[in-house]
Amino acid sequence: MGELVAAGNRKDESTITTDAATTKWAEDQAASLLSPLGERWLHTKSVVERARQVGRAFNEKDRALLIAAAYMHDVGYAPALSKTGFHPLDGANYLLQQGQTRLASLVAHHSEAQYEAELRGLSNDLSKFPREQSTLTNALTYCDMTTGTTGLQVSFEARLADIFQRFDKTHIVNQAIHEAKPRLAEAIKKTEEKLHSHRSISKKIKDNT
Repeated sequence: MGELVAAGNRKDESTITTDAATTKWAEDQAASLLSPLGERWLHTKSVVERARQVGRAFNEKDRALLIAAAYMHDVGYAPALSKTGFHPLDGANYLLQQGQTRLASLVAHHSEAQYEAELRGLSNDLSKFPREQSTLTNALTYCDMTTGTTGLQVSFEARLADIFQRFDKTHIVNQAIHEAKPRLAEAIKKTEEKLHSHRSISKKIKDNT
């Protein structure tokens, strides 16, 4: 057991090492599986950078998990993992096989995936993964839905406009995003509020030092 760090931030070194190892594992997996996919990999890397920024508002454990989830959120697009054609589910199934239970649930339900799952007739399959509703899941949605397909940081509105342009009204993705829009917007709003609060607290601490 590693030596405990100072009081007020009581976290042993073995836990910190485990968190770092999970993030590194996710990075290696994503690079191997997604780097051949061009823009998909560009998007993923930029979602990760967004997660690193947003993660400053979280504790070490959740920050590491957010970054790992950012790396893996689109891993189900990898041809080797595509079984159902629904990337959140295919990615989650792979992660579950690797023993990454919580990470699998985060990926399964990222960016309100339940709406598309229902349209695809895959709700029962998705329900096998517990749906977490937390500031962490909100942050993952924020990172994904404010990053464009080529990796540029964009507004939520611009991201939606791009999706609706690429998928017409008859497409499942278009229909699912329309249904998910209120919850997506709520997740983004809550994350922006958390970031604002974190910046305010950090400024006060800085001003008092």
